[in-house]
Order: sequence, then C-alpha cells, then structure tokens
Amino acid sequence: MTFDHNCPFCIIAQENEPGTREVYRDDQTVAFFPKEPATLGHTLVVPTKHMATIWDVDTNTVQALTNTVHRICLAVREALHPEGLNIIQSNGDAATQSVLHLHIHIVPRWTGDAMGPIWPDETNYSDQQKDVALRRIRDVMRQTHRSDPFVAPEDRRKHLDYIQAVVTRQSAASSSAKSWLLPIVTATFGFALTEQSWPLAAIGLFSILLFAYLDANYLRSEKRFRSLYNTVAQSRRPIPDFTLDPSDAEDLPTNDIAIKSKWRRFSEAYLPEWDIWRSWSILPFYTALFALGTGVIGLIVLRSAK
Repeated sequence: MTFDHNCPFCIIAQENEPGTREVYRDDQTVAFFPKEPATLGHTLVVPTKHMATIWDVDTNTVQALTNTVHRICLAVREALHPEGLNIIQSNGDAATQSVLHLHIHIVPRWTGDAMGPIWPDETNYSDQQKDVALRRIRDVMRQTHRSDPFVAPEDRRKHLDYIQAVVTRQSAASSSAKSWLLPIVTATFGFALTEQSWPLAAIGLFSILLFAYLDANYLRSEKRFRSLYNTVAQSRRPIPDFTLDPSDAEDLPTNDIAIKSKWRRFSEAYLPEWDIWRSWSILPFYTALFALGTGVIGLIVLRSAK
C-alpha cells in the first residue's frame, strides 16, 4: 500500500492538508511541524509512501529518511541554536506510536523545556537478561547479514587451536588438583591417626570438599569449551571470529527471558550442575577419599572412647 485515505500523514504527503507547516519535501520524504509541537522547531519526517512501522521500510526509504533527518537536524541547529536535540522514532502502542504511519521526531531541546526527561532513572534488568538479549540480537544479525566476510579454513583451524589450548589447560588443572590433594590427605589423616586428633582429620575432609569443588569447576569449564570447539568445527551456528566465550556456543532459551532470583543466578554462575558432580572423574575419586577420612575420624573416636 502506497497511500491510506484514512492516514493523516498520507494526506499531508499528498499535499492535501491545508495549513500544514511544511519544512521540506522530496520524492520520498516530507518534513513538517506537528500541530502541537513539544518544543519550538519540533519537526516530523515521514516517507511519502504509507508504511506503518520501521519493520515495513525498504532499504532505499531508510536511506532517504536518514538523509532528510540529517539535513533537518543541521538546519534546526543553524536556525534555532538549541542546547540539545532528540531524534525519536516509535513503533507500536507500547512505544506510544499514535499515528500508524512511520514518522521520526526531531525535537530541539533546551534546559527546562516542556519535554522533560525521557529515560527512566534506573532499571533492574539482571546481567543474565541482558546477556541473553544481546546474544539473541547478535545471532539474528549474523544470520541475516549475508555480507559477513567468509571464514577461511586456516582461520577456523587457528580458532580451534586456541580453544583446544584452553581445554588442555583445564584438563591439566584438574589433574594438578588431584595431585595436590593426595599428599595433603595423606599427611592430615596420617598425622591425625598418630596424634589421635579428629580435628586434624576434619581438616583433611574439608580439603577434599574444597578440591572437589575446584575440580568440578575445572571440568565444567572444560566441557563448555569442548562444546565451543564442536560448534566451531562443525559450523553449527554463526559465532564471533576467534571467540573464547563458551556462551557463544550455547543455545538460547526458547521462552521469554525470565527474571531469576539472586540465588538462581549465583548457583548458575558458581555451582556446577549435578551431571558434573556425578562424573566418573569427580564422584568416585572424591567419594572414596571422603569415605576414607570419615573412617579415620570414626577410628579416632572409637580409640578415644576406650
């Protein structure tokens, strides 16, 4: 549709509205003062064709609107010398669009003018909500932007080398954690039996829990980077070049972005999932050591009771 007889901006675009304070016109755009301007010099820029929202606009019209808006902004600055300027474009009822014909507000601003502040003082969106929104938009941008440069096989191999190096470091850190723990456990449990001191054995048990937590986090990190490796190797989805952020390979929630409690956000950030804890490299190893430490404490308590 290029013209809507019921649209007031279409009527202005067709030069059928007497008394319109028209600022500028070309083949694709018209600029004019609204009947009730928010500030002196407030100007609307609209396409001559009927387009309801920004989602209906073609590339050529976008370029024409951009050029006109820029020209009007320069003219407003030269003519009225405002202290500032807002460029506002609204779409849909939720965004307070009152006329269903795409229009861009150019609003000169002065301190203390009738507009007042247009932004909230603060918001309470969580980091998780912002990260999910960011990744959703970036994914769509990459999928629709076919002009992105081609990723050469050599660049992909180099990216995989970087990721593999991180995976190797995580695996080595896990092995080191176990290697450090064994002498600590041997020393604390052995000394506890010699001195008949269950608090020393309890220190050993605490060490087991601490190293189990560290090892589980190393394993979780390793798995996330392995997932990133597979995504890059198989080109499952578009991701940033040479990224080392595992979240770029994770699937986004399909439902609305939920507001999570602080505890939920904390647990997702710092507490490994149950699948990690029950892994063969975590549960059997640390459970055996913990059972050994519990047995040492039990033996010391029995000896002390005699």
